[in-house]
Parts: sequence; structure tokens; C-alpha cells
Amino acid sequence: MRSLAAWSWLGIVLCVAPVAAATEGPSVAAPSSGAEPPAGAEPSAGSEAQAAERGDSAPHLGLRAYEEALAARKLAPTQPLSAERLRAELAQAEASLLAGRVAEAIAAAAALVESKRFEPFREGPEGRGLRFVLGDALGRAGADELAIAYLGPLTQGDDVSARRAVRALVDHGLESGDPARFLEPVRGHEQRLPEELRGDVAYARGRAHERAGRAAEALGELRQVGPRSRFWAQATYLSGLIEAERGRLSQAEELFCRVADPKLTPKEAPLFGGADFFEVRDLARLGLGRVAHETYRFDDAQYYYYLVPKDSRYLPEALYEAATTRYEAKDHRGAREYLDELVASRRSHPYEDERFILDAYVDLATCDFDAAEKKLQAFSKNYAPVHDAARRLLRDPTAMRRLLESASGVGDPRLANLGIDATIARRLVALLRVDEGQQRLQRRLHRLERHVAGLDRLEQDLLAARALLGGKRESGAVVTQNAEGLGASDADRLARVEAQAAEVGRLLREAEASRKVPKSEIEQLRGELEALVLQARRARTSAAPATEVSAGGGDEIGARLGDDLERLRALRAEASKTRAELERAAEAGAREVLRRLERRLERLLRRARMGRIELVLGKKRALEVEIEALSQGLLPPSMVDSLDVARYLRDDEEYWPDDGEDWADEYVGGEGLRESR
Repeated sequence: MRSLAAWSWLGIVLCVAPVAAATEGPSVAAPSSGAEPPAGAEPSAGSEAQAAERGDSAPHLGLRAYEEALAARKLAPTQPLSAERLRAELAQAEASLLAGRVAEAIAAAAALVESKRFEPFREGPEGRGLRFVLGDALGRAGADELAIAYLGPLTQGDDVSARRAVRALVDHGLESGDPARFLEPVRGHEQRLPEELRGDVAYARGRAHERAGRAAEALGELRQVGPRSRFWAQATYLSGLIEAERGRLSQAEELFCRVADPKLTPKEAPLFGGADFFEVRDLARLGLGRVAHETYRFDDAQYYYYLVPKDSRYLPEALYEAATTRYEAKDHRGAREYLDELVASRRSHPYEDERFILDAYVDLATCDFDAAEKKLQAFSKNYAPVHDAARRLLRDPTAMRRLLESASGVGDPRLANLGIDATIARRLVALLRVDEGQQRLQRRLHRLERHVAGLDRLEQDLLAARALLGGKRESGAVVTQNAEGLGASDADRLARVEAQAAEVGRLLREAEASRKVPKSEIEQLRGELEALVLQARRARTSAAPATEVSAGGGDEIGARLGDDLERLRALRAEASKTRAELERAAEAGAREVLRRLERRLERLLRRARMGRIELVLGKKRALEVEIEALSQGLLPPSMVDSLDVARYLRDDEEYWPDDGEDWADEYVGGEGLRESR
């Protein structure tokens, strides 16, 4: 019987958390229909019962009602809790959370936190620790409203859990892209927080203002971030970016210097900033170089780029920018040194295509025409197929999304089924410049798809629970379960249609790339692909509800299971709408990113063609200069070199060039000559 109770906790928690995680994108209601109480409110037992009757959306009410219903059936655990057990459960939940088992941590913490037996320990250190773990785990799962509701009341205290709750709210707010919503529980009592947490809150608010386009308000909040905050470097660097965007380059340079120069950086900042501090310092040095480059201080720019350390992940960017700076300063030898170092590093970076062109143009500037010709030919050979692949992928929304997932770190380009060569796919992914917002959108969509995929199984589990717990066993009612065979559910059919669409899309891209397939067959494949895509969309938006369970009698727990089934189906419909909106947004973002890459490659290929024209003109001019010199009786260095001693030796003579060494026992032509020197 206790296993049934444990299953009930786990099933309901999994019903709440994954579906709430799907609400991170376009708004999908939390699993409720009523208004939400203030984040810091702690309702009494009487108000809980009344709120449960109303269906209010406080996250603990549904689980408390399940416990009461199970207790009425004598299925709820009755053993009192103890501080020792709570400490053990807290350690286990924290270990699960640390290992990445978020759903396991949610189930373990919710089974205790939402129990009546937990009330005596709610404000104790163990109770507050478990409440924090539950809220933090819900935030990591993407259940934003639930995370705020659990973490918000913890911020009212002054213990370790309160400080951890504030840090978690800041982190989840920055991750979600809407920090202001997560900071509502902290509003009004920021001054009671320690200095480092006040800085964290100010940084999150500054980010919210910056994303909303309120530059002055953002700068005001960012100035309040002190050096004891872990975000001091980020706040100072972001202030410099805002000033640079406003055209105030001197103020931006001063702010970048505070992070880039160890003498100007507060001593506490690296200690509290952690490893992220040094990444931001590298970015600040890049920012200083770009400001100096913008103001035509090429030597200063070179110095700032030189400060980026060898082990930084921004080293390729610094080397490329330094080479560009020296090229514009007409220091072609310096540009060549930086480019050679960039090539020798053998590190993949998004500037590889532009590095190729700059490398060839440096050779053109130094009249090394043979090397320039080889590099321009290699660029056209390597990147013309990438440009063609990008142009083809622009016509395939599914392939565009998969490509962007690979660039965002969600998938592998070799396994993305793009219909293009693996080498070209990797090169295409390496060149994509995906911004933070697009990466966040891809992660949200990926997480939503993962959670929605488990809703069908969860619905079957709730149906099974309703069959076991919802009716009276003595009624003799026959329970009819879903009679569908394996692979016959709506989710399985949808998965098959999507797999077929992906395969037809791959065949279509391969047929277009080969240029040997007749146009009629290509048009037929394109029509089949469009039909499969429409079929998948219809299946996604009109999924049939699962078979109802007929159970005789019925009591409170059966009614609640039925309500949760209806809620789950409503949430699945809302999640389908959310998924469609996210897919449209992801498709638009992927199209924009890929279109920028296609335009950039087209521009660079055009520059490569112009470079080959300049190459021919340069060779022609070099021949004209040589002919003019010959007409004046001057031989070019390639024909005569006065320092080439070997050309004046006879066949029986051998020349050993001086290597600059003088050994003490070396024979120098006679005795006593060394002493006379």
C-alpha cells in the first residue's frame, strides 16, 4: 500500500513539473485555472481547504489534497517524520540534483514538503533546505512559476537557505530571459541582503532593463553591482557595451579597462567572480581592441589583442582582429605573423572563412602572387559547396532547425540527417554565428519536446492509478484499459510520420545536390514532403484523447485523478500550441541566421573573384616593372645577387658560409695570431 502512495506522489509531481516546464515559451497556464496567491504567502490549513475547493493554483494544494484522499483510503504514510530522516532525505535530494537527476529530486522533495507531517519542520533548517531543493529543481526543469512560488517565501529569512534562494532566483531569471519576474519576491527587502547578493539582484535587474532597451535604467542598476558580487565583471563589461552602442567610446574604454587591467580591478572581484571572471576579462580586452581600432589607434589595438592569453577560447578572435588591424595599418608583415599563428593553432572558429580571404589579400599586398592564387583557389573550392548547401537548406525548415540545434550544442551535425556531406555540415556549423537568444530558444524547444513526449505515458499511468484507486473494489466493475497495441498510439504514429518526413527531406536534398535526378522526380519528392509535413502538423494539433477508464463507485481520489486527467489533456493541447509557436519562432530565427551566413559567403566569394582579378593585374604590373628595369640595364634580384658567393666558385671549390661561431681551438691561419688580436 505504501508503494501506491509513493507512486501517487511521483506521478502527480511528474505531471506538474514537466508540463510546467513547457510553459517557459509563449504563456501556457500552470496546471490550474485559478488566481495565484502572493509568492510570499503561507496559507493556513483552513484557507488551504477552501482554496482546494476553488481550484486555486498554489503549487502545494493539489498534492496536499491527494495526501488527504489517500489517508481516507488508509494508503497514506502515517509514520512521523524526524529531523534525522529529513537530513538524510535532504542529502539524497541534493545529490540527485547535483547529478542532474532533476525529476528524481523533485519527486523526493515534493513527497516530503507537501505532506502534513512536514509542517513542524517547515521553518527549520532541514525543512527550509528541502523547500529550496524543490524550488531549485523546479527552476532547472523550467517550471518557472512553481520555482518562484517555492523559492520566494524562503527569501524572507536571513539564513543560508534565504541566500541560496536569492542566488537561485537570479540564476533562473537570467537563464529564462525574464529576470524581472523572478525578482518580484525580493522586491522591498534588498537592503537586508548581503552586499554580494545585492549586487547579483542589481545585475539581474540591469539585464532586464538592457533587454527592454532602457539603457539609462540599465546603467543605473549596473553601477550598483559591487566588487564582492560574482557578476561585477559582467556588469562592468555590459556597461561598456551599452556606452559603446550609444557612441560614447571614451566611457566604454574606461569601463573595459576596469576589467581588463589587473591594476584597476578591485582585489575582491576575481575571488568572488570565479572562472567566469577571466572569460569576461578576455572579452573586455577584445572590447578595448575594437574601440581602439574604431578610433584608428592601430598600435593600441594590437596591444590589447595581444593581452588575450593563449589558453583563452577567444584567442582565434583576438588573432584575427589583430591581423585585420595590422593589415589596415599597412603592416603586412605583422598581419602575416598573426595569421600564421592563427593557422598554427588549429582551432575551429567562426572567422575561418574571413581569415582565408584576409590571408590571400595580405599575400597580394606583399606581391606573393603564387601563394595568393593557391589560397583563393582553395577558398573557392572549400566554401562554394558550403554556400550552395546553405542556399538549399534555406528551403527546408526542418533541416534548418536541425542545423541550428547542432550549432547550439543540442545535436551532432553528422547525425542531423541534413542530406549534405558530413565535412560540409561541420564546416557550415562552424561558421554559424548564433546569438544568445536563438540558443535559448533552441534549448526551450528541445526541452518542451522532451517533456511533451512523456505526457502519453504519464496519461496511461494516471489511468492505471484511477483503475486501482478510483473505484471501490467490491463493486465488481470491469476496468477497460486502452487496448491499443505496441506502436499504435498517437505519439507513435506522429513519430513515424516525422521520421518519414525527415527521410524524404534528406532524399530531396541529395537529389538536388546530385543534379542528375530528373526535375519531375524532384517535384514529386517535394510534394510528398509537403504532404508529410502537413500530416505531422495535423497529428500534432489534434491528438486523440486516451481511452477513458470505467471504474465503479468512485470517491474523492478517483475524482481528483479524473480532474488531473482532464488537466493533463488541456495542458497537452496548450503545449501543442506552444510548440507550434516556438517552432515558428525557431524557424524564423534559423532562417535569419542561415540567410546571414549565405550572404556573408556570397560576399566573400565575390571578394575571392575580385582577388583573382587583382592577382592577374598584379602579375601584369610586376612584369611591366621588370621589363622597364631590364630596359635601363638593371637586372632583377632573382637574376643577380651580389651576396650570393657560391655563383663565383669553380667546380673544384666549396664554400662554407660563416655560422658566427669561433671555437677556442679552431685553426685560424698561424701560431700566435689569436694572441695578437
